[in-house]
Formats: sequence, structure tokens, C-alpha cells
Amino acid sequence: MYQKIHKRLTFLFTGITSLIMIVMSISYLYMSEKELKKNNFLSFTGEVNTILSNLEQQNIITYEWLSKVSSNGKYLISIYDNGIPLSYTFTALSEENLALINEVMENCADTILSIPSPDSFSSSQKVFSYTSNQGEHYYVCCAKIRYTAGNLTATILYSTKNLLHQLKLSRTRFFLINLIGIFLLYLFSRYYTKRLLSPIQKSQEQQAAFIAAASHELRTPLSVILSSISALKYAPSSKQNHFLHTIENESNRMSRLVTDMLTLAQSDNHTWSFHIKETELDTVLLNAYEAFQPLANEKQISLLIELPDETLPHCFCDPERISQVLGILISNAISYGKTGGCTKLNLTCKNGIFSFQITDNGIGISKEAKKHIFDRFYRADPARSKKEHFGLGLCIAKDIVEAHHGSIHVSDTPGGGTTFIVRLPVS
Repeated sequence: MYQKIHKRLTFLFTGITSLIMIVMSISYLYMSEKELKKNNFLSFTGEVNTILSNLEQQNIITYEWLSKVSSNGKYLISIYDNGIPLSYTFTALSEENLALINEVMENCADTILSIPSPDSFSSSQKVFSYTSNQGEHYYVCCAKIRYTAGNLTATILYSTKNLLHQLKLSRTRFFLINLIGIFLLYLFSRYYTKRLLSPIQKSQEQQAAFIAAASHELRTPLSVILSSISALKYAPSSKQNHFLHTIENESNRMSRLVTDMLTLAQSDNHTWSFHIKETELDTVLLNAYEAFQPLANEKQISLLIELPDETLPHCFCDPERISQVLGILISNAISYGKTGGCTKLNLTCKNGIFSFQITDNGIGISKEAKKHIFDRFYRADPARSKKEHFGLGLCIAKDIVEAHHGSIHVSDTPGGGTTFIVRLPVS
């Protein structure tokens, strides 16, 4: 399913961004081509004006001068003196060029006739674009020049072939750039959508694993309860209390599991209720110490507490939630500690950070297990899989601490065992 969604999102993102890029490229290309054509036409108009200005000042028009101003064939110039073509027109221009000029004069006769006759020694002209019968594009200037002996008529053509070739190259470059851009957008979209879907896919996998693990954990006490009820029906009075005790224990176990699952559901939905207030953390730790002292004595484990001599500042937190975190960590330390061992509780405050340390000298946690101990329903190995533990406590503790903008870490105790460190900001 995710592969199909990934593919669709990739093509969707690529299509949308490519369309935007293509529209912007075409718009830019259109404006740049328009500006280039305009500048090219203005350049032709300026150079034509210079040529006509020189013609007005020339008493004698020589072949050499016309060859020079034509820029070696850049311009096709034909000049008629009182209707008679100059020798340059026949000698310098090929038959093909002459035919082109005649074609222009025939097809644009109305435009040429509309050019007003100049007064005194001046010129008048019209500049326009023209497409030949062969489909070639030109800029054309038709001019009339008045001088002492009569009138000169000049027709100047400039081929836009180089301009069109330049535009063609520009369009080809834009096409290739867009093609490369679309390919890069596809790669980026593929990578980005994969990262976008990754947490969703991971969340669904975790949810499925959570449901499977929860179902497995609930199945065991339910089976025990159902079998105990079945046995209770036929058991003699002397053994009924045993089965009732078993049913009560398993019911309490199920209640703890459901409570933990509801707590995690609240964490996932960000619906936890916190009552933040000024809290004396040394008092919270001392209360936890007193609460777990009987359990430690029952397990024959020494439970020690170490508090700083100086007065600690207040911490803005939810004392009930912090007590819950300490309860989870102390309960684990005692449950997995060695008989005759020791569990130490420590609290310090430095640079505005409170630090709890819960240290035991029990069986310890392997390096590989440390990567997963905060995962839901994770239990490192059978030796640590006590029946009263479901693998949810550390996950809940981590969520509570992080909700207080703190952190929780695990490390090895020198000489064996495990040390959990909880850090909380003062405010």
C-alpha cells in the first residue's frame, strides 16, 4: 500500500512542481525573446538611421563606401537615383538578392508609396518586418532622400536568420534545462515523499505491533482467569480460596496492563493532564524511598538514599507524574536486583538541572538491549521478564520525563548493574 502511495505522491509532487517550473520558464523565455527582438529591431533602426544620415551628406556615392556600410553583406542595400538603379545594385547584389528586393518592393508597394516626400535636403523612411515567400524573416527600411539633383530611393534589408538561430538555441537550452530539472525534481520528490511517509509507516507498524503485543499480554491472564473459574465450579470448599486468589491476582495484573495502555494512549494523543506547580524534589524522592522500603526489605535488598546537604530550589513539575517515574525505576531496580544487593537513590542540582540517579547492582542490561529498553512491550531476555512487568514502564517513564522537557538515560553501574539518570530543568 505504501509503495503505491509513495509512487502516486512522487508523480503528483513532480507533476505540480514541474508544471510551475515550465510555466515560469516559458514566461521568462517569452519575455527574454520579446526583449531580444525589440533590441535587435531597435539596433537595426539605429544603424539604418546612421546609413541614411551618411547618404544625405554624400555628394558622391562610391562602390567602396556602399560595400563598407553594408558590413560585408550584413545588409542588402539597393539605391535608385531618380528611379535609375546605381551600378552597385547590380554588381554587388546577386540575382537572388535582387529578386528578394524586387519582391519586397512589389509586396510592400503601398507601404513604400505611403512614405512622404522629404522637404529640402533630408530623408524620410519606414522600418518594418517582412516575411519572404520562402518564409525567411527580414527587417526592411524603405527611404526617400532629397538632394540637389533629385531624389534617391533606398531599400535596406537585414536578415533575422542569426537572431532566429540564437532564439532556437535558447529554446533548446531551456528545454534541456527543464528536462534535467524535471528529472532532479523526480529524484527529490521520490526521496522527500519516502521520508514523509516513513514516520507514518513506522507509526502504523508500531501500532500493529502494540496491538499484537497487548493482545498476547491480555490473553495469558484471561486464560488463567477462565481456567480458574472453570475449576472453581467443581473444586471442594477447601480449594476454592486458592482459585479465587488466583483470579484476583490475574485481574489485578490485567488492570495494571490496561492502566498502562491507557496512559500510553493519552501520551500518543497528547491528552495527558499535568498539574504543574512548585515541587520539592527531595521530598518526592524521600516519599518514594519510604514507599518502596518494605518491598526492598522483602527482597532482602538494601535501599539507600542520598540527598544534598544544601537547600534545593523548587522545580516546576507535576509531582504525581514524577513520583510515577521514580516508582517505575525503583520497582525495576528492586525487581531485577540481586538478593543481598543494594539499590541507591541520589538527587543533585547543578546549573539549573536536577538529576536523579537510581543505581542497582543487579543483572545489568546488555549493550544491544539498551537500544530498545524504552520500546513498548520490550523485555530484554527471560531472566528479566518478570510476570509483573509488561515492558511498558520505561516507555511511560520516558514519555513523562520528555513531557517535562527533561531526559532519561541508562548506563552500566561500575562493578555490575544498571544506573538510570533522569534530568529535569528547574523551570
